[in-house]
Amino acid sequence: MLRIEKWDDKNNYRTINHSAEVFHKALRAVLNGERRFHVTGAAEKYDLVYENNDDFISDGSDHEQKTLLAGEMLLPPYFLYDENDASRIRLDIMGRYENIVFEEANEYTVVLAGLVLRLTDKEVFFLDERADWFLPHHDRLHMGEEPSDNRSEMRVCEGKVPINLFANRTGMISIFLFQEVFLLQWLCGDLPLEKIKYAEIFVKKTEGIGALLQYGVKCATLFNDLGIKVVFRAESSRFSDEMLQQYFHIETTPADSDETNTIYIVNYMAVVRTFTYMFSRARISYDVLNPTFVREMDEYAGAVLADRHMLGVLFRGTDYAIAFGNMPAHIPYVPVVVEDMIPVIQQRMEKYHYDGIFLATEDAEALQTIRDAFPGKVITVAQERYKITEFAPGQTISDLEKAAYRQEEYDDRVKDTTVNYFYALYVLSKCDGFLASTLCNGVGIVRGFNGGRFESDDIVREMITKGEIA
Repeated sequence: MLRIEKWDDKNNYRTINHSAEVFHKALRAVLNGERRFHVTGAAEKYDLVYENNDDFISDGSDHEQKTLLAGEMLLPPYFLYDENDASRIRLDIMGRYENIVFEEANEYTVVLAGLVLRLTDKEVFFLDERADWFLPHHDRLHMGEEPSDNRSEMRVCEGKVPINLFANRTGMISIFLFQEVFLLQWLCGDLPLEKIKYAEIFVKKTEGIGALLQYGVKCATLFNDLGIKVVFRAESSRFSDEMLQQYFHIETTPADSDETNTIYIVNYMAVVRTFTYMFSRARISYDVLNPTFVREMDEYAGAVLADRHMLGVLFRGTDYAIAFGNMPAHIPYVPVVVEDMIPVIQQRMEKYHYDGIFLATEDAEALQTIRDAFPGKVITVAQERYKITEFAPGQTISDLEKAAYRQEEYDDRVKDTTVNYFYALYVLSKCDGFLASTLCNGVGIVRGFNGGRFESDDIVREMITKGEIA
């Protein structure tokens, strides 16, 4: 991002003439290693100072110590983008807000404000009057003033502020908002849309099968309308291609794919951490499963549930808590402690008169806590479970499995774990009600399999964020 700062007359920098292209001219020089620029020709002369977007994420965090995030670029630099290419600009995240308030003038807020004025009917408020140097007069542009009405509002801020997209008024960090709007341009690169036939994707080798399938479905939703087919790169996950073909329906990169017709989406974490991805309405269906596998799970679910009125509970702990536990509480992926689940489960049991609880969790301590709270009511499937004390900082379940088993045993272990995991998710989808601790890939799979038939369906982390429970 380029920030607007006072002219530094103590040092010499490249001088750029102020114009509608001033940011793009500076960014081209950034690619050559320059970081600060003098600008003349505006109402006042000023400097543009480049800051690396990814430094915003890593500042004060320990994500490099985490297997899940280590080595990943989480916020792209966006050296190249085209604000005039409306076909690859997404303003969906602003849809429910009537007023868009920008606090500080910088490259991203100026560009975003121009897009909102040009492509929507929303009112734009700019508290920083320097924005007047860049934006032409517009009836819906209010310079240097706050909204006087009580309409829904997105306030675009700098710094690490809470984000709550469920609220009528929310703050949104400008770097994050820019990524949401230009995500498609970044993924497609400089290959013209009409030439793109395939989008090749893969997940990190630490990710589970739920993440792999969800990623495929959500990326397909993003690209299908553009006529682009999403495919997986063969042998790219921690699962053998043989196992994937046995249980799932996954299309891999075809022979005619090459750099002239294919875009390569290699920055997995940068995509899944976007709100576009997290709040995608895309749902997994049985189409991702081998029909024989579905029949086997259906028979098992019938035997386990036996026509009883059941509440399905999904609790995600252990390595999930380690990966996301220190993030702000408003982030949908942030885990909750099992003690916060108990009163919500109790309320659902009483309100809907459930006969019992089907619990899916990899967390041994959570299993014991819920069993103790609801004696004789909890049913589970057999699966490997862990205690959080078994994990070193940044470790994942995949790391523990690799350390515990020889390579020839590891593939069989992964296969068994994956199959059991899907049996648990399938049984959850056949329950009458559903309650999850936090947003995770399993939630999307359960809801997709259920098809909206749950009589109750909630995520405790979302309930806390919305203020429905303390």
